[in-house]
Amino acid sequence: MPLLELRNLQRVYHTRKGAWGGKDEVHAVRDVSLSLERGRILGLVGESGCGKSTTGRMALGLEEADGGAVLFEGAPLPAAGSSDWRSLRRRMQMVFQDPLGALDRRLTIADQVAEPLVIHGIGSAAERRERVESLLHATGLRPDQGAAYPHELSGGQRQRAVLARALATGPDLLVCDEPVSALDVSIQAQVVNLLLSLQQEMGIAILFISHDLKLVGMISDEVAIMYLGRIVERGDPKALFRAPAHPYTRALLNAVPDPARRGPRPLLAGEPPNPAAQPSGCPFHPRCAMARADCTHIAPELKPIADGRLVACHLAHKGAAVAREAEAC
Repeated sequence: MPLLELRNLQRVYHTRKGAWGGKDEVHAVRDVSLSLERGRILGLVGESGCGKSTTGRMALGLEEADGGAVLFEGAPLPAAGSSDWRSLRRRMQMVFQDPLGALDRRLTIADQVAEPLVIHGIGSAAERRERVESLLHATGLRPDQGAAYPHELSGGQRQRAVLARALATGPDLLVCDEPVSALDVSIQAQVVNLLLSLQQEMGIAILFISHDLKLVGMISDEVAIMYLGRIVERGDPKALFRAPAHPYTRALLNAVPDPARRGPRPLLAGEPPNPAAQPSGCPFHPRCAMARADCTHIAPELKPIADGRLVACHLAHKGAAVAREAEAC
């Protein structure tokens, strides 16, 4: 049984057209289904605005779904704000993108790491102090930095503090929303290596949300590619890197710097369509060099291909000739 399961999730926002206009429907998440086993890492990748952060918040019950269901250990997630949901939150934590924004500037780091323990009534005061010291050490912070305020730490140190706070209650699931994108490149690797080390040591399941396909491919057991609110490809990262089946996945890989690459690399053209006015058929077809007539009016379903991956693309299911054409692109 998966630890976390998302079934056909939907999320719609309503925006107003100007001061006197009507309302537009923005489908941020459309029919997203994912599952995550204990102790594994699922990477969710896509451009900004594709709905991946919204999906992560719905997975924790921080945002209500307009359709579908979130299951934790096979049971539907309790209603947000309910006593059952608050009790379950100790087992589900989130690591945010901006560590300074995620921390309270008025409290010391030690107080903030201890806060989840206080909220959930875990341990005595002495046991909490011991737990905080252990977490600071585990995440690479010195004991004296527990007395510091967020503005007194570097970006990497603040993210370590955020991670220590997320781990305080011993969660089974972490949702990491762009956890290193706000950090310097030299610090990103340190934080990722720390996260992987703690994940393996504690057996935590991680939903890792990022726009960096190369990073996600290196650390994940499974990767899901998201475009305009939909999952367009999902499967083993090695197979995905070796032979991407969806044109959008291929474009993302072409954008990854590779010193060994020779010759021109076709890059993704244009911007994602307006979510409030999505194109008919395949949502990617206006930017796809391989788009054909049926791509413009028939939305592809997420279906398995030969190696077990799931792909939402008409061309991925039309045989070797199309595959050769895809490689040429």
